[in-house]
Amino acid sequence: MELTRIRRTLLVVLGAVLAVGGCASGAADKGGGTAGAPATPATAGTAAVLMMDDITAVFENGATVPQYAYIADLHDGCGYTAGWIGFCSQSGDMLGLVKAYNAAAPRNVLAKYTTVLQRLADSGSEDTGALGGAFVRDWKKAAQDPVFRRVQIQVGHDTYLTPAMKLSAQEGVKSELGRENLFDTALMMGQGSDDCDGMVKIAHETDKVLGGNPASGVDEARWLARFNTVRQEHLKHPCTPGRQNDWPQAVDRSQALQELADRGEWDLKAPLTVSADFARTISRPRD
Repeated sequence: MELTRIRRTLLVVLGAVLAVGGCASGAADKGGGTAGAPATPATAGTAAVLMMDDITAVFENGATVPQYAYIADLHDGCGYTAGWIGFCSQSGDMLGLVKAYNAAAPRNVLAKYTTVLQRLADSGSEDTGALGGAFVRDWKKAAQDPVFRRVQIQVGHDTYLTPAMKLSAQEGVKSELGRENLFDTALMMGQGSDDCDGMVKIAHETDKVLGGNPASGVDEARWLARFNTVRQEHLKHPCTPGRQNDWPQAVDRSQALQELADRGEWDLKAPLTVSADFARTISRPRD
């Protein structure tokens, strides 16, 4: 498995690292699904995607807008974790981001670190000292550049949202909330078919339990509730290397999304409160 697909699950608030806890929501398939099921198909437009991005900010940084300037060594084997979705210096996704930034703005302040980031990614090294003492300052300086912020969003979308939208079409998931569930699972647990705890695996396990998916006539609310139950089981008992300690404490990420379904928030309209242990209200979605 590529480490670039393994997302961090730590909630960082005001510089303090908090392990997100919680338990299974218990809202699994019980005779007809959850209340407030989506009545009509929806298309993920700009407003919905902005809301998805801000939900990610809630989960990743305890904020209601993307935190482009965030950077820290969480001492979790990832080296530096930085930016909107926690780009990691050890796994290579930070390298990919910086290369995309170089292509958009060749004279950017992070370009000089490309070679070192390449070496760290090639060796899988979590060494942050190799980047030098100015790297954190330069990352925060780059985050003031609208081009860098735009590239962060685009790389995140290309890597995780695009596969989630593709799978939603295959599975027949039509609500914005359903797509958000797939997006968040891809971002946190992996988007590829070979990720043993990833989005595709969980969706296929859900299909097997229910004997189908929304594309074949299974009620979407019922399918999503089961998807979240299966996801929580993977979080509690991950097969992904290195996640056995932190993922079991992160089930409230899935729980918070299931609570949105229980409240009938299928279209992700603002204001939207992300509950469970997060307790953040997104009033005006924006990147």
